Amino acid sequence: MPNTPTERHRSRIAVAAVSGATAIAAFSATGWLAGAAARTAAEAEQAQADQAQATQAQAVPATSPTGAKAAVPSRPDRRRPVVVKQRPQRTHVTVRYVQGTPSAPVGGGGTVSVPTVHTPSAPNPQPAPHPAPHPAANPAPQPAPAPPPAP
Repeated sequence: MPNTPTERHRSRIAVAAVSGATAIAAFSATGWLAGAAARTAAEAEQAQADQAQATQAQAVPATSPTGAKAAVPSRPDRRRPVVVKQRPQRTHVTVRYVQGTPSAPVGGGGTVSVPTVHTPSAPNPQPAPHPAPHPAANPAPQPAPAPPPAP
């Protein structure tokens, strides 16, 4: 017996949810492993630097000619000081003139007349006025005027 549409819909949602959870778990595990590896490498580098510093401290004589202990060179500060400066500023102004063009040709206007009162007993002797003809959208180019006669 085939599955109903509702069962198919539910199974598709379940497959999508399991796939999404698996992807999230994979990304999280990858990030955790990368972080653990970076932490281990940093600890190893720090231990190696401490060992080198201890070796250098043993090589330096324990006392100076004045009798005081030699100062152990400290680690240089890794943070740089913040220096606030006034930077030169330039203002660029670009002026563009845009001329709009109508997207469709505009036709001619109509006429305005005074409304007439129509009485049913009297016949209308004049026919209704016709609207003004519209100019052509792209009129034909006019021929150039004839040049004046040469003297």
